[in-house]
Order: sequence, then structure tokens, then C-alpha cells
Amino acid sequence: MDYRKTNDSQMIKKDISEKFYGKPIFVNLLLLVINLFLFVFKLIISSLSGSLALQADAFDNLTDIIMVFAALVGIIYSKRKPNKRFPYGYYKIENIISLIISLIIFFTAYNIITISFSEIFGYFTGSTKQIVISPSIFLFLIVSLLVSFLSTLYLKIVGKQTNSPIIKSQASEKLYDNLISSSVIIGFVGVLFGVNYLDSVISLVIALLIIKGGYDIFLSSTKTLLDAVIDFDKRNELYNMIKDYPNVKEIENLEIRSYGRYIFLEAVVMLNKELHLHQVQSLKKVISAKIKIEFPEIFKIIIISQAQPKELLKIVAPLLNNNGLNSKISDHFGESPFFSIVELREENNQFEVINYYITPNKFMAEEKRKGILISEWLLEEKIDKLYLKNDLKKGPKLILESSLVQMIITKFESLKEIVEQETQIQTYQ
Repeated sequence: MDYRKTNDSQMIKKDISEKFYGKPIFVNLLLLVINLFLFVFKLIISSLSGSLALQADAFDNLTDIIMVFAALVGIIYSKRKPNKRFPYGYYKIENIISLIISLIIFFTAYNIITISFSEIFGYFTGSTKQIVISPSIFLFLIVSLLVSFLSTLYLKIVGKQTNSPIIKSQASEKLYDNLISSSVIIGFVGVLFGVNYLDSVISLVIALLIIKGGYDIFLSSTKTLLDAVIDFDKRNELYNMIKDYPNVKEIENLEIRSYGRYIFLEAVVMLNKELHLHQVQSLKKVISAKIKIEFPEIFKIIIISQAQPKELLKIVAPLLNNNGLNSKISDHFGESPFFSIVELREENNQFEVINYYITPNKFMAEEKRKGILISEWLLEEKIDKLYLKNDLKKGPKLILESSLVQMIITKFESLKEIVEQETQIQTYQ
């Protein structure tokens, strides 16, 4: 994996997100202004023209205003720090607002549906509703569709550059609005050709779509307020990524919840009891940073660590020869001909050797990066301690330190001395 390329990509996204046009608060304020403009003018034009489809389209813009307003509330309150009364912050405020307004959306859609059926029935009984059309109304419809399309394009570009899941979802929602606005224009074209009932049919379809949008808001808000665990598509990938860290022995609990538009992760992990406090904190920071890179849609990460009794301990040492426990410790790491892996198990509060084996250095023939390749191999073996005669070079040391492998500089000459030392240390702990 090219870490430099990954880091460059992350830095570019960060630079873009820090510019004013990439910040969520600017994006949502812009959407609020656009949707307010479209809602007000569509409502006025629908009243002047008598078009129910345009009125329904206006109320579809109202659902967008609600979602943008809720997002702004979430953004503003997300900056307020959690406290004892609100340990998870104030993110649910937007859900309370959304839940109330979703009920208003249902009522509005119901009125549009009843009027639509009344107008369709009136058309077939000879009581056709007159719809006023003019070049200025057509011009407004085209301009409003163009404004909506340009805002969709803007969201698509910013969403792609910042990799923001919220902005990406807003872009998809806006694209859906463009289709509704296009159908309204089709309804007006139908009126030009004398098919007046097409406006009522389109308003009925839009009303049903508004109900779906309101239902989605209602369901999402209700689930969040009830503190329901959400379905996360990448749950297995996330679980395996955390579990693969050498000092994470077990994941006791993994819960993913939605607070407003934000996803929270709470993980309870079992760690080796041998880890010092600073190592535990370091491991939690490393895991959190990795999650934020791999799963950017997760807004906040809470990792609770618990100590697990260390039943099995893996110790490694570079060797000069293969002579069992009498093998000599090598002064080198990458150039060492052999490596020993000793496994100790705790029984009755005492550690004893249950297995050990000596394996040739399979990277001996490599011309470059021997130390790094050996370090990566040792991590795959999930080792806990590494005994050395001399300190490691920067590359291998960084790899092992990042996985919290304990490295011990020793003056011992043989593998037997290390084993005796470890059994005594573990027995008295």
C-alpha cells in the first residue's frame, strides 16, 4: 500500500473541506436560501396559475428546507461539548424538530391528494379546472429547474472532493427534486395541448413521493430518539479491522447508532492486561485514526477498553544457531539466521512453556527491507515481546511500536536465559 499517496489524498480532501465552499455550514446555508426561494415563488406561481402540481412541488421543497434546517441545527449543536446531563451531545435536537415537521408534511400531502382526486373526478364529470399559462410562468419553471440542477451539480462536486456522506446524500436528494420539477413542466405542456387533468395526476404522484419523504424523516427520527442500533453495511469490515490489532483479544460489544445525521460508534474491546496505561491510550488513538480513514461516515468514535487476563504469551528472539533452548542470541535482527517463538501459558497463576519452535529467517535472501519484512511477519504471528541485543532501525521499530509490541534490549546470551527470566517474571506478577 502506498501510504504517501493515501496521505496526499487525505490532505487534499482536508484542504477542500477547510475552504468556505466545502464547509457543511456554508453548503447547508446555501441550500436553505435556494430552497426558500423555490418554495416561496413556486407557492406564489401555483396560486396565480392554479396548478396543483406546482403547489405540490413547492411543498416538496419544504421537505428539503426541513432537512437542511435540521442539518444546520445539528451542525450548530455538534460544536457544543457533551456534559454530564447530555453525554452524547445535543445531536437529537434535529430529530425532535424533524419528527414534528414530518407530521405536518403528512397533513399537507393528504390535502394535496384529496384535491387531486377531486380535480380528476371533476375533469371526467365536465367540471374542468382552468390553469393559467403564460411565457413568464414557463420562464420561471425553466429558471427554477436550472437553479435546482446547478445546486445538484455543486453538491456532487463538493461531495466527491470532500468525501462527505452527508453532502453526497443531499446531492442524491436534489437530483430526485429535479425529476419532480421536470414533471411539473410536462404537466404545463399537457395543459397547452388541452390535457388539463395531467396537472392533477402529476400532483397526485408528487404527493405520494412527499409522503415517502415524510415517512423516511419520521422513521429515521423515531429510530434515533428510541436509541435504536442502526444497520451498518460495513459492520463486518469494521469488526475485523479492530479485531486484527495484535493486542485486541476480543470485541465484547460493537454498537453503531445514529444521532441526527451523525453516526456514532461505541466499541468495548478486551486488551492484554500487560499493557501500560499510555500504551492503552496509544492503541485507542491508533484504532480511532484508522477507523476515521477507512470509514469517514462515522462521526464520533468511543472505544472502551477492558483488561483481559493474558493466558498466552508469545515471545520472540533472533538466534545465531538452531540448538534448542541453548541457541545463542544474535546481535542482528534482519541478518539473523533464525528466530525463536516461545509460547507461555498461565496455569494456576504460573506461566510455563507450552511450546517453542525455531524457524529459519525466510527473508535472509532479500537485499532490501529485511527488517521491515520480518517485522510485518512477526505482527502476523501476533507476538507480545521481542528480545534484542541492539536497538532496531527506524522502519522496523516504528512498525512494531505502532502495534504495541514490547521490545527489550537484553544482555542474555542464550534462549534458555530468556525463557527462565520470563517464567520468573510472569510467576511473580
